[in-house]
Formats: sequence, structure tokens, C-alpha cells
Amino acid sequence: MTSGETVPTILVVDDEAGVRDLMARWLRALELDVVAVGSAEDALATIRSRPITVALCDIRMPGRDGLWLAEQVRRLSPDTAVVMATGVQDVGSAVTSLRHGVIDYLMKPFGRDRLREAVQRGIDWHRAAVDARAGGEDRLTEAQQRREELATAIAGLHIESRAALEALVTMLALQDRGMIEHSRRVAQAAIALGRALGVDAAGLDLLDRAALAHEIEKLTMPPGVIQKEGPLSPAEQELVRQAPEHGYRLLEGVPYLAEAAAVLRARHERWDGGGYPRALAGEAIPLASRILAVADTYESMVRPRRPQPALPVADALQELDRCSGTQFDPDVVAAFRSVVPSLPPARPVL
Repeated sequence: MTSGETVPTILVVDDEAGVRDLMARWLRALELDVVAVGSAEDALATIRSRPITVALCDIRMPGRDGLWLAEQVRRLSPDTAVVMATGVQDVGSAVTSLRHGVIDYLMKPFGRDRLREAVQRGIDWHRAAVDARAGGEDRLTEAQQRREELATAIAGLHIESRAALEALVTMLALQDRGMIEHSRRVAQAAIALGRALGVDAAGLDLLDRAALAHEIEKLTMPPGVIQKEGPLSPAEQELVRQAPEHGYRLLEGVPYLAEAAAVLRARHERWDGGGYPRALAGEAIPLASRILAVADTYESMVRPRRPQPALPVADALQELDRCSGTQFDPDVVAAFRSVVPSLPPARPVL
């Protein structure tokens, strides 16, 4: 530990006094704060009274067992790492528990080194959990601030025409110059696809408005989430899943964009029902949303805005085919093949 760092508190739960006292002595020799109790009920009382870094729980105890206790710990103190101690006869239960929030298990009889290894793993997990939660709270605060700023900007403009909509998108995209060009290309592809599917003039105009506005929802998220190249944390994934709903609420009050807002709300839904935010499936998803999903995905593959290779047109079409019937409406994907030759040439693949 570094100077000034809080000493981790380890809770030892075992109904055998000899085992409990031995583990407590070993852990105190590592300069850890240790609380030792003999039952699941006493363990819960301890967790309610003070923060616990790692809980070492024996599986077999009279009354409530260690697996029951682990579930209660996860509910009451999600930042507490749980390590199970088990005999040979309970290995199956211990392994199963690893899928329910238990980070490690100790096979009895275990030695001092194995105990130290499991506890250190628990301490590391606890610290990562605390950091992730703090980061998630920061992200939520930043996202709320961005939504408020966007709402103010949109409310201050009179958006009653395509030109005004383009001006809004251009203003919002000052730090992302590719945003307006991407939105225009998606609009062109969506309109061409709409014509191929027999969409009427009013529907094509709706597609145009929705495509031009479709990136606004991303601006409700912090830049660190949008631009992150590695895997998103659970909190960041939740921000992404909430973005269509937040975008909808931003735009629904603007008469010129109210219909488009409903289209954009559903553009991340999947044909098989596995999308978000409402898990719509099949024709319950508005046709305009299904069209926009294909047009946007194609443009993002052949002209990626992130630092990643562009796909050749043939490969992009193959990927759309692969996702036809699961992510995308099969009829929309089939129609899109007929409109690709009319679209601007894709970026050359080097």
C-alpha cells in the first residue's frame, strides 16, 4: 500500500473457530484489518455496519450457507469482493458461484500463500469496482450537462426548413467536421433506398430530415465515450443505449423534427428484436428507421470516420447480407444492393 491509502478490511466468515482464527492471524500478519465471524447472519450485520473490501466465505455453514451469503453481499455491498472457501465435496458449487459474482475460491486445506493471492486479487477487484463506479458517476454528470447544453442550443433556434436543420447540425459539429458530410451522405443513400422501396414523397422528405439529424443523439454522450477505441464499461454501454431516448426527447418538441425524432428513436432496433431502446422487432420498427439503419451502417463501413480501414463495397454488402434477417430487414438489404451503383464512389481501399 502507498502512504495515506486506507487499509483494506477483510471479513472472514467460517463456523470453525480454529480455521477462522488461523486465517485471521495470517491476514493480520499482512497488515490488513480483519474481522472474523462465525455465521452468515453475523457477516451481514458486519457488512451493514462498516465497509468491507473482501469477504472470505466458507460455503458450508450451519443455517445460511456461503452461497446465500454471497448473494446478499452482492446486493448490499456490490463493491465488496467475495472469495469462497470450500472443501473437495463442494467444488462444483464453488465453480458455479464464480458465475454469480464470486471472484475466486480457495480449496481446503490451503496455505498462507494461496490465501494471500486470493485476498490480493479481491483487493484489486474492489479497487477497480470503486474506480469504475466513480467514473460512471462522472460520465452521468457530464452526459446530463451535455444534454442541457444541447437543449438550450436547439431551443434557441427556429428550425423550420432543411437549411435551418443543416445549420443546426453544422453548429453542433464544430469539433467533428466529418459529421455533416456523413449525415448528408447517409441522407442521399437513405433517399435512394426509399425510392427503391416505393416510399412516397412525404416519406422521402422524412428520411432526409432524419438522416441529417441522426448524429445529434451522439452529442448527448461525453466525447470520451464516443471516441473510445477500447471496450466500453457497463456504465458507458448504458449511456449508449440511452442515447436514442435522449435524442428523441431533445427533438420531439421541434415541430419540423418531431416525426424524424420518432424515426431516430428506433434506428438502433433490430429486426430480430435484440436492439434498443425498446426491443422492437420486425415491422413494429418504422420502415424509415429500418432504411436509415442500413444506409448509416453502409456509409460507416465504406467511409469510416474513426481511424480504421474502409471496407471495399463488396465486403460491406457482404456484411449487410450476413446481418440480414437478424439486425436488418431482409427486404431493405436486398433493395439496397440495387441502389449502391447510384451512390458516390466509396473511398479507395489502400
